[in-house]
Amino acid sequence: GSQGVHEAIGQRVDHQPIGTMTRTQTLPAAVIGLGAFGRQILTALRDSPLVRLVALADRDRVLAERAGREVGLPAYSDIRQLLSQTRPAAVYLAVPPREAGEVIFACADRGIHVWKEPPLARNLEEAVAFVRRMEKARLKFAVGTQGRMGPGYRRAWQLRQKLAPIFLGRSHYLFNWGPDLGWRADKVSAGGGVLMDAGYHVIDLLVWMLGLCEEVYGLAPAGAGAGARTSGVDTEDTASAILRYGGSCMASVVTTRCSGPVSQELSLHGRGGSLVARSESCILRDVDGNVLDRLSQPASPLDLFRLQSEGFARAILEDQRIYECSARENLLNQAVIEAIYLSDKTGQGESPARLLKTHRLTSEQCLRYQPREIDH
Repeated sequence: GSQGVHEAIGQRVDHQPIGTMTRTQTLPAAVIGLGAFGRQILTALRDSPLVRLVALADRDRVLAERAGREVGLPAYSDIRQLLSQTRPAAVYLAVPPREAGEVIFACADRGIHVWKEPPLARNLEEAVAFVRRMEKARLKFAVGTQGRMGPGYRRAWQLRQKLAPIFLGRSHYLFNWGPDLGWRADKVSAGGGVLMDAGYHVIDLLVWMLGLCEEVYGLAPAGAGAGARTSGVDTEDTASAILRYGGSCMASVVTTRCSGPVSQELSLHGRGGSLVARSESCILRDVDGNVLDRLSQPASPLDLFRLQSEGFARAILEDQRIYECSARENLLNQAVIEAIYLSDKTGQGESPARLLKTHRLTSEQCLRYQPREIDH
């Protein structure tokens, strides 16, 4: 189904950001965009003790009304009406990247916090504009990099110091999307191809674990790996990159949307040993390969959506300054992806930090809201 919203956004309404709320209160929220990810978010939030859904929307009126009947919520195809009539304190946004900006700016004007399905934006310049507009309105803004909620990846984050110094990281996300890409085939709509989709998540994991790399060498040619898909696609289907860190550390990223079965994995190697992590598992080994720690804890995609979306709701309800997966932190991901695209064009290494500097930003400034510790 469609994930979009009407282009026309109404005039400003008086709606100030909510302040600290008691733990017994719930967050009035709306889901905007009812494609596959939007429906998952809707399902994850329906029975949440922290979130009270007040409305949903999609530009496809039939789809919106059908979903509204199924869950007993007011349904809209016009965002102006949703925002003015239901006055949510937060919006969970799952629309195509081209359509996200108008909704984000409308929410900023109305004092509404935003959680957004990745990517943060179609490019770094747009991402910075989104973050600065939301911060100017003193609103929380997060991105759904829910892979961080996977028990295996959380254990990896907690164990990574045991490997220090780390000299190698590897990450991949491989799957077969199929022939119908829809808006994902159009660079104007999507901003990019598989790097903005599956690649975004494994890049996020590497940045989370290792920080921002110094230099990127990347390949992301449009149409690579497309097989029989030869026309109407100007976004990349396959991408690969080498990330160079300080000292002797390096990492690789490989992603494609043209080859199954689905596989996502992260591994880190250091003088203290190695670890291999997936969403549901993590194995820590010494340098000889002997197992030191093993976690196996199944978690469905719905569980991860629920954990992250409720974490965002809690940050709003408790007025937390520090919270996971902030949009400001996601500027690092956008800088790495932009550097990969640039490297593909120039044929040489490119610096994500230099790209951030053009927007008067440093890596440290992007980590302003990142928690130093996380729960299991």
